[in-house]
Amino acid sequence: MRILQFNNYADPVGGAEVYALALTRELRQRGHEVVFFGTSPDREASEEHLRVVQRPRYDTARLTRDPSVRQALEETLRRFRPELIHVHNVSAMGIDVLEGLGQSGVPVLQTVHDFSLLCPNSWCVLPDGTACPGGAGAKCFQNECKQNYPYDGEVALHTLLRQRVMAAVVDLAVSPSRYLADMTRAGGVREVRHLHYFIDPIVSGPSTPRAANELVFIGRLEPEKGIEHLLDAMPAILKGHAEARLTIVGGGSLSESLQARARDLGLGTAVTFVSHVPRAELGRFYATSTACVLPSIWSENSPLVAYECLFAGLPMIASRIGGIPELVAEGKAGFTFTPRDPRDLAEKALKLLALPPVERERMSEAMRQRARDFQPTPHLERLEALYAELLRTAPRRSAPVLPVDADLLALLAQYGRERARMASLFHEHVSYIAQLEQGLGQQRSEREQHAQHLAALERRIQDREQELEAERQKKQQEGREPLFRRLRRALSPPARP
Repeated sequence: MRILQFNNYADPVGGAEVYALALTRELRQRGHEVVFFGTSPDREASEEHLRVVQRPRYDTARLTRDPSVRQALEETLRRFRPELIHVHNVSAMGIDVLEGLGQSGVPVLQTVHDFSLLCPNSWCVLPDGTACPGGAGAKCFQNECKQNYPYDGEVALHTLLRQRVMAAVVDLAVSPSRYLADMTRAGGVREVRHLHYFIDPIVSGPSTPRAANELVFIGRLEPEKGIEHLLDAMPAILKGHAEARLTIVGGGSLSESLQARARDLGLGTAVTFVSHVPRAELGRFYATSTACVLPSIWSENSPLVAYECLFAGLPMIASRIGGIPELVAEGKAGFTFTPRDPRDLAEKALKLLALPPVERERMSEAMRQRARDFQPTPHLERLEALYAELLRTAPRRSAPVLPVDADLLALLAQYGRERARMASLFHEHVSYIAQLEQGLGQQRSEREQHAQHLAALERRIQDREQELEAERQKKQQEGREPLFRRLRRALSPPARP
């Protein structure tokens, strides 16, 4: 089968990319002909089985039209002639590029990796932390959801347009969590199925006994991951279990602020930060820790870390949000807690730390048994069956039609207001700059006048100095004249009688 794998990025920058690249490799090993299409800020590639367009990672100026990517896609489709297009994340792609997928006439399957088609900031939670049903519209600004992660009317508008274009383009969607599958179906995609990820387990090395008191966080140090709530829970954890220790593995924009928070909380050596650990070296943390903490405050779909914990038999203490509870069976793979609630997190951590070793090992073994469902072979067999079904049943489609309704009008109005406000600010800045330039011009003129006046004064001073010097020399000359006469007389020979 000839399959085009299509994704925002061609580099392994996140879980979606890790999965898409691994899937491409596995499908080739099973005899399929696969081309990977994506973008990168660092490289350009046009090879037999790889097309990478060099462009910025995320550029709002390209969200409507992105001619370079559209042209590269059309060239790839003509050259490769795929039987099927498997789409992954598209949040950075232009609307015209997505329309090109639909206009290709090729059946399209999408793996929905996150909530970026349903929410402008991909969190899909309200500012108070409760779940949002998703779908960009007027409510995104009525609820002030940008408090979670900033966005503006332009980003919200493009989110809505992407959602509607993809609902028209995608013939079949799959999602690794039932939670997101239901939301995708409600968002307008005709056919949505549930299909877990597969992963390549990280090799942990020789078998090592698990520590008794070691908690670990593995992931990006970004606001949506909720690490500050984990730190806030640590004083209560230490009060109930003084030997507990926490290792935070990862880097991100919050690295310095989180370390400062740990110092302010007086956590001392109870918390250790470890950054820049290659994925291949994470095995030692999965193998030796007591439990892994997933304190997310956004709607996680199906986090890769949870899969890795299942393979390693590492119990989890995780937020009860998004698709996480589907992977963390209560009491069997760990415990879940209320997101953004340090007290509940601490209670569940102490509950797990208090389990006797035999109970923890029973939990670990149950997790490893569950992980068998996430190995490559069953996943690929199921996916190939979906590919075959799609080729049999996919209807011919025309270009997508975007319905104009209250949400679209509301976001267009919001975008218009923001554009008007920005235009007003721009004109204010232009006026202010003009005033500054006028003031600078006046200062420049005054400075030139001062310079001319100083030059005239300097000339007058030089002239006066020259006059004084001439007078001084004249007086010196006059003072010397009588002396010369006396010397001449003294030296002259006497006159003869």
